[in-house]
Amino acid sequence: MDVSAIVLNKLLVESNLDVWAKLKLAFIDTAYASIYSAISRHYDKYSAIPTFDELEVTIREGAGQKTLAVLRLIDEPDISAEVALDALIDQYTQNTTITLLEHFVEKLPVFDTAEIKENLANIVLTLDEKTLTTEGVYTMADLMLFKTEEEHSRDRVFLGFNNTFDAVLGGMSLEELLLIGGPRGSGKSIVCSNIQVAQYEMGNVCPYFTIEMIAHETMERNFAILADVKYMDLKNNTLSPADLAKVIRARAEMFVDSQHLVEEYLQHRDRFRFETELVRTKALKPDNQTPIIDDRALTLTNLDLQLGKLKARFGDKFKVGVVDYLNQIVVAEGKSQFEWQPQIEVSKGLKNLCRKHKVALAVPYQVDANGEARFAKGILDAADIALLMKSYDKDKGAMGFETTKIRGGPPLSFTSPINWDTLRISPQSIDKPEEKEKIKRAGKKSPTVVDDSAADIPWDV
Repeated sequence: MDVSAIVLNKLLVESNLDVWAKLKLAFIDTAYASIYSAISRHYDKYSAIPTFDELEVTIREGAGQKTLAVLRLIDEPDISAEVALDALIDQYTQNTTITLLEHFVEKLPVFDTAEIKENLANIVLTLDEKTLTTEGVYTMADLMLFKTEEEHSRDRVFLGFNNTFDAVLGGMSLEELLLIGGPRGSGKSIVCSNIQVAQYEMGNVCPYFTIEMIAHETMERNFAILADVKYMDLKNNTLSPADLAKVIRARAEMFVDSQHLVEEYLQHRDRFRFETELVRTKALKPDNQTPIIDDRALTLTNLDLQLGKLKARFGDKFKVGVVDYLNQIVVAEGKSQFEWQPQIEVSKGLKNLCRKHKVALAVPYQVDANGEARFAKGILDAADIALLMKSYDKDKGAMGFETTKIRGGPPLSFTSPINWDTLRISPQSIDKPEEKEKIKRAGKKSPTVVDDSAADIPWDV
């Protein structure tokens, strides 16, 4: 059965716009390429699918006319155009998969375990890209303008790190990309931790993809926020007995039926014994977790694979993910991740993953001294919302945010209080703190500034 011929025949007979919207030249047999091109030219000019007679006028004498005549004579099977198109896409997918797998098998002996998984995931991503069809053709009878409260809440999510942001926007759509710009040392990663913790406290699952920081450091920050203890005391193992007990309770809260281990700890005061018994004898809450994916070579392919696994496991409980950060995502081989074009590809890829997995992603990116995106201003093109961070002196206890781009909402500017000891960002907005006037003294040499790109806490020197 010539599936390509059947699809083109039904397209011309029925003038089916839904089929045309999903049909790609790559799907059909090369023998019908001239017919596809002629249909495309007619549609571009008249915004309609041509009939056989109209198409015959535009195709010159020769092979094209003969192919069109063959299409007219096809004995149509009793199936819909949509079913025929699905069969055509399946056929194309099968052939493409065979080709990709053949190339994969040729190199399989030299791949290690991580490379095998990466390449298999890349095959899936490639198939997604090649078979992606435009499915957004709707009539006004297909769409419902009004949504119930249940539908609205199901399609949106409050981030939880700032009440003004959540209240004005009514939450983020589950398919939106939020980019958070800040200079080095402004606290971008701390914002990521606060978003993850806020989602956890709301009963959701929010994965944290870390590229530069190791997983344990991210975990320490999260627990300082959760338990409301000083981060440096937790990191340096100098917590007071009272604060250590707060961390123990926060740790136990992540597991099912673990309260009795907290009570036992308060008797023996051995934190190592407590944690060992906790992870060995108790199970994590099944739908309220803070997974950390530590991948120094994170690619869009790996991100796609992990998002798919997390969505399959946690379902609707997985609404928001954070990726720390955009400029460190590894691009295709042979391309530098610090050039403008790959950066734009990464940003567009992140947006596509939001839509594919129906999750919101919060992703920091670096800005220069003027507040412009480093490497490529075009990375903001794919964003639904872009926030620019404003740093204040540590003693101000504040962190500012301003939208540089927003779809479907008004421009926003808000300031969040932050406790730099515990790293907790309060969701309640405050007024902007007054900034000190900078005084330059003649003949005074400016102090040397150490540029530490990995640091994101403005520690006092």
